[in-house]
Amino acid sequence: MSLSISSLQTFVAQIRTGVNDYLWQQSSPDLPLWKRFTLRSSQIVVAIVRDLLQGQLSLRAMSLVFTTVIGFFPLLALTFAVLKGLGVHNALEPTLLALLQPLGDDANGFTTDILRYVDAIQVELIGITSVGLLLYFVLDMMRKIESSFNYIWAVRQGRSWSSRVSEYLFAVIVSPLLLFLSITITSSVNTSFFSSLLESLSYGIFIIEFVALAAPILLMSLAFAFAYSFLPNTRVQFGSAFIGGFVTTIIWKLMGSVFQGFFIASARESIYLAFATVVAVMFFVYIGWLVALIGSSIAYYHQYPSKTRVVRGESNLSIAQQEELGLSVAAVIINRFNAGLGPLNEVELAAALSGHPIVIEDSLLALEKIGLISRTADDPPCFLPTKSVQTCTFFDVWKALRSYNEDPLKSRAATKDQQLVRDFSASLEQTVAKELGNKTFTDKLSLST
Repeated sequence: MSLSISSLQTFVAQIRTGVNDYLWQQSSPDLPLWKRFTLRSSQIVVAIVRDLLQGQLSLRAMSLVFTTVIGFFPLLALTFAVLKGLGVHNALEPTLLALLQPLGDDANGFTTDILRYVDAIQVELIGITSVGLLLYFVLDMMRKIESSFNYIWAVRQGRSWSSRVSEYLFAVIVSPLLLFLSITITSSVNTSFFSSLLESLSYGIFIIEFVALAAPILLMSLAFAFAYSFLPNTRVQFGSAFIGGFVTTIIWKLMGSVFQGFFIASARESIYLAFATVVAVMFFVYIGWLVALIGSSIAYYHQYPSKTRVVRGESNLSIAQQEELGLSVAAVIINRFNAGLGPLNEVELAAALSGHPIVIEDSLLALEKIGLISRTADDPPCFLPTKSVQTCTFFDVWKALRSYNEDPLKSRAATKDQQLVRDFSASLEQTVAKELGNKTFTDKLSLST
């Protein structure tokens, strides 16, 4: 029995090693296009599944359900008031229909009820205090949504309040207008004139069916891409945002058949229909936010392939590997500057250090903390040395990296065992300083331009 268990463990370990070798040990630029696509897709899928198992995406989706319930109607009221003043308040109806599409036939009923409720709110009669509260609820809801997307994109700093007021209100007003414009264009294409023109062609029917299928997917993908580009407080490449939006749209369309089947089944049990509908809507909101966060994660991992390897918030590197990585990053930055080459950003540094993706964000942050490098104003930022590259030694950087995050409130008193360890560390530093203290990063310059 023990032998079979041992054989099974060996077999599982071999499979895990083979998967890791396939995912992380291959050089992507050297592969054919289809293999590179398969490899990148596999890495992103593994990273998404790992994030789901970690639980943070699900937890944030659940928190956004409550945020949506609190701020949804104030958001609609504010948007409706602005659009009504512009004479285009009818844009809300197609927007809500597209948003509630996974509910199937019940989407029309929910849309009608929501619009009737919002239309009953006489915004022109609301006082200044009420308008202030309305704005606060909307801005606070958008802040919490931004926080979830900032987590996905590893952004530590959110927007300032002044930026939130201008950018959030811009999104609230412009998004329905853009969707209304896209729906108007689609409706114009579907008029009898275009239909009769296309039907006269040999492949006209096929073109009409293709446009009818592809246009809603394309428009919804663009809408999600805009959201993924706008919500995080960082620069998001539109190509990555569109890929995430396209996947989100496909999942959103598939959700429609599932929820339609649920409501049809619930209708047979009319006694419990009202209760089941409330639960289903709450579950729909949760699944919707989870799918949206997954789509944003896809965009993130597509834009930063090096992030797919390591679990969020965790470092899988040993202490020796962390020290090696920190010194290697410093060596690349210093030697490129000394050779007169341009600075690199984080993704370019990862590519310069290894054939497979590695995480260097913590190393860059540590080198910034000790004052060795600084980031430029570029987007994305590049990194330059802030000290003399001729006199900067390995020992100085190594010692600074080992102690930059030291607890300033640590007890000066030490037990006998602690003092023994401290004496060993001091002797280690003295030995390294004596043997290698004068070795600089520019002693051996071997860079390929």
